[in-house]
Formats: sequence, structure tokens, C-alpha cells
Amino acid sequence: MATQAITLSQTTLLSATTGKLEVYILPIWQKKLLLPTVAVVDILPASQLKTTKKNKKVGILGQIVWEQETIPVIAFETFNGESQTAEPQKIAIMVAVTLGELQYYGLALQAEPITAKVKIAEIEDLEQATIGPMEYLQIRYQNQLCVIPDLDAVEQNLAKNL
Repeated sequence: MATQAITLSQTTLLSATTGKLEVYILPIWQKKLLLPTVAVVDILPASQLKTTKKNKKVGILGQIVWEQETIPVIAFETFNGESQTAEPQKIAIMVAVTLGELQYYGLALQAEPITAKVKIAEIEDLEQATIGPMEYLQIRYQNQLCVIPDLDAVEQNLAKNL
């Protein structure tokens, strides 16, 4: 029996049509990611990151111990094909939907994330904007350019490089 993973776009659209969606705005290098709060379970200081050089070129920065579990930490920018990233300041612990036994992974952030309640009317869809391979959609929210990431693609890339 095949199970269907709930994608970010379905979650976003369903919540947005029924009222407000609680989101995190996650600051990464030169971008902001917009995600439902249910995708993020914790925010940790990056000082807890144990870096590794082994997979850094593909975007895996190292590992972090969270809830007695060692989980990989990624740089979204590198996964998305960008060459530059800055040293992370925070780590968002993400819920993995498609990774099988790996239930969580870390996402490198540049600052403390912001929580917001978003209505669909407050979001401007930038359909014609160029997006990277790990991006689902670019939007404008409160005069800020934000990216809705394709978490399925991020998790597939992580699984391929572990």
C-alpha cells in the first residue's frame, strides 16, 4: 500500500483557504524561507553544530545532537545550487516526511526565525520568478521576498548524499 506524503504546497493551500496559516520565516543566506510552523520542531544555537568537511560541497555541514539523536545539518543554499553560504547562527530542526528512518534534519539559519500568521490575501505569488531546484515558489509577504521550499526535493537530495 503506497502512502502519500503531504507536501508543503498542499498544506499551505489548505490552511490558507481556511483562514490563517502559522508560519516560520527562516532567514538563510540572502533569502528567507517561509514554512508552516508544523515543519519546524526546534531552534538551536549553531554552536552545537559538529562540522564535517566530508559532504560540505554537497551541502551537508555536519551533525547536531538533538533529543539524544544525531542528525545531519544542511545548507539550503548549497542544496539549491548556490555556491556561497555564511556560517550558520541558528539551526532549525525540521520534521522529515520522506526520509524513512531519519525523522529529523537540521537546516542552517543566519538569524533567529520569526513566527507569523499569514492570510492568503497577504501573499503575492511571483509565478514568473526564477526558482532553484529546491524551491517550490517565490512569494512576496509584507514587502519581503520569501521562498517556499520544496521539502520533498530537499529530503530526496539529503537521502542521496548521506
